[in-house]
Amino acid sequence: MSPALLSALLGVTLGVANAVASYALWRAARHRPQATFLKVMLGGMVARMVVVLALLTLVLVVLPVHAGWLVGAFFLAFGIGVVVEVILLRRASAEPLPAEG
Repeated sequence: MSPALLSALLGVTLGVANAVASYALWRAARHRPQATFLKVMLGGMVARMVVVLALLTLVLVVLPVHAGWLVGAFFLAFGIGVVVEVILLRRASAEPLPAEG
């Protein structure tokens, strides 16, 4: 396998893992009160950003990968994941949330 292809696969894998984590957080928070929903989603976003940045840095430092392919593929998968996340959040905003209690 070529280094560029391996790098692209690693980037896509990290991007998809980030999107899956986002979806899992959304599923966990979607029927919670609004304040809890926001805490879970925003706190989860910060945690995901830290983990993904650490993993990208680790891969770039430790593995012999092509940085451009890794980062490009990651941002492609990340961008698609963000679009899906926004669609889910827009759909969820149409549903009534439970009252604070």
